[in-house]
Formats: sequence, C-alpha cells, structure tokens
Amino acid sequence: MAAAGIIDAIGVISGLLGIFQFGIDNFAEQKSVGSTIRVTVGLDTAGGLSNAGGDLPDVRLFNEAGKFIGIKAGPGKVKDGGFGDITIDHNDDTTQQPTYALFSANKDAICVAYTAITWPNGDKYTWVGNWGHQCGGTWYYSNVYVSGSNEKPDCLWIDGNNDQPQSGFQVHWPEFVQKEDDTPIDQIDQSAKIDRLCNAGPPFKMYKYADVHDPKSLTYWTINNKRDENDSATEGTAVAYAPSKRAASAKFGSSHYPRSNGTAAAGGSNPHLNRLVMSSAAQHTAAGLCESETSLGPDFLNVADGTFCRMSDKTLWPVCDATANIVDSCFNKDSQQLVVNGLATRDSPYEHVTDWTSA
Repeated sequence: MAAAGIIDAIGVISGLLGIFQFGIDNFAEQKSVGSTIRVTVGLDTAGGLSNAGGDLPDVRLFNEAGKFIGIKAGPGKVKDGGFGDITIDHNDDTTQQPTYALFSANKDAICVAYTAITWPNGDKYTWVGNWGHQCGGTWYYSNVYVSGSNEKPDCLWIDGNNDQPQSGFQVHWPEFVQKEDDTPIDQIDQSAKIDRLCNAGPPFKMYKYADVHDPKSLTYWTINNKRDENDSATEGTAVAYAPSKRAASAKFGSSHYPRSNGTAAAGGSNPHLNRLVMSSAAQHTAAGLCESETSLGPDFLNVADGTFCRMSDKTLWPVCDATANIVDSCFNKDSQQLVVNGLATRDSPYEHVTDWTSA
C-alpha cells in the first residue's frame, strides 16, 4: 500500500515487474476542466546520451469509451534532464477521466524517461520509460532519478522525422498503477502480465514512423459489462480516432536534416565508436544493453559487476583481473582497451569517457 502522497507505478526492471514510487512533486498542478501531463527526458552526458531534449510531443486524450476529449499540439521544447508540462483543455469543458493518452512526436527527437498525468479531479497516474525498453523500443539509460527515489528509469526515444524508429506511443494509465497484492510473484505469471502490457494493444503501444508518421488514433478496450479483466478471451479492442492538428503542424516539410541523438548514426556514420560510459549502478548492466536488440549508444562498462559491452557487435566481456587470472579476452579498465589475443582491439583510445560511477 502506498504511503500518503506517494503513487506506486508498475515498472519492469531486468525483465521482472517492479514498483516505482512517485512523490506528488513529480506531477503538474491540477486544472479544473483540463488535464496536465509532465514529460521528463533523459540527461545528456559527455560521450553518452546526447540531444535527449527537444520537442515535446503532441498529446491527444480519450476517455474510457474511446471518445476523443482533447488535444494539445506543438507544446514547445524541453531541455535534457528536465521536464515540460503540457496542459490539454477538455472539449466542452468536460471533466471526464482521460484514461488514454496518445503521444505523437515532433521533429526534434526526445528520450522520454517518464510521464505523469493529473486529471481534472486531481487523480494522478504515471508511466516509466522502462516499458519502452522492455517492449522493444529504441532506448538508453536516462540517468535521471524519479524524484524522491533512487530509481533511474530507462528512456524511450520518439521522433517525428524518422531519426528514431518510434513516432509515438499510447498509454492506458490505470493499467500501470500498482494495486494492493496485484503484482504476480510467480515468474510465469509475471511474464504473462508483462506480455499483456507490451502486446495487448490498449495498455501500451508504440507506433513506428515506417507505419505512421504522425499517430492520430489509438487502440482501446471495448466496454463489456460481462468482461473479466483476468480473461483475455473476453476482451475486445477497437480503434479510436482524433483530429489532426492545425495547418501549422506541417512538420514533415523539406527542412528534414539528419541529426545525431546519441543512439542513432547520422549520415551513415556511427557517432559512438569513440565513446565509453562507465557506471556502478546495479540497474545499469552491460548485459542488459548487449542482450537487447533495440539498445543503441556508446560502449558500456559496469565497474561493480565487472562486465563490458562492446555495442558495435553487442558482445559481452569480463573486466581484466590479474588476481582471478583473467588477463586476455577481457576489458582493461585502466587502459580502457578490450584485449583479445594479447592485443588491444582499438587503434586509439576513447575520445569521450562518461563516468557515472559517482552519480
């Protein structure tokens, strides 16, 4: 049970369900006939994540029956490591609950660490970027804390001009709130719940630029009085549509240009070949990056567990340790070189090394 002033959100850590606790200061102020969403993005670090800030997404809100109730287009900019508050006025001044939100990226990509919404009646819900990682989106370590906790969620990249694969995502807020005794303990049940949240459609869904440049519709649960939420066979879905934004929203014009954002190569080059990130945080694992098909970013060393991920080919290596007789096919953290067959694999040292070990 959450303490007063604390919102428990369901997250996923190393493939297992976990709880992220959000203090009230993570949420924007209540509006009487509208909702406000706070979008927090990852922190740029020298040689690590870069250009995590950019254009805040357009936001469209829908009620539980899939009815469109409001839009905010072109809400402005957000700086890396910071947040932006987006106020969405409800149509006809309705105070209906906006249980669904659709986030559509604009053309300056951002890496979303977490979002939090305050409804007109003051109810508060949140979603963390770890779900983007878990469900197959392009991601990296955000290096921003959930305020009032020691948790640093991953961040999900979204972009409106195809520099990143995802052009947006949707969230059904109530499905990411921790209910008392609601988290499965059995690993099979946990896997089933994670699969549902990632793949059922309404709870969380990412939209790819290759399929839709500017998402304007979402998938929602159809309301059935006989519906059993624990029996997927009785669940039905439908698609809800929202209007396009105004003419000023012609964001896919001729001004497209490639940009380096710390996880994608610009102009065909790899901006990460000369970058190394070092961390001692338990949630920042080299194995997690190497084993993920969608992680993109600099080479990564976890000094606490003694592992190194070479991101160019997603291979995992131990740290060299003479006392354990590990002197070859290992990463030498002093010279910052991967040593194979007695030879350093790099012709030159890293140009940028980001040290998160003191963070």
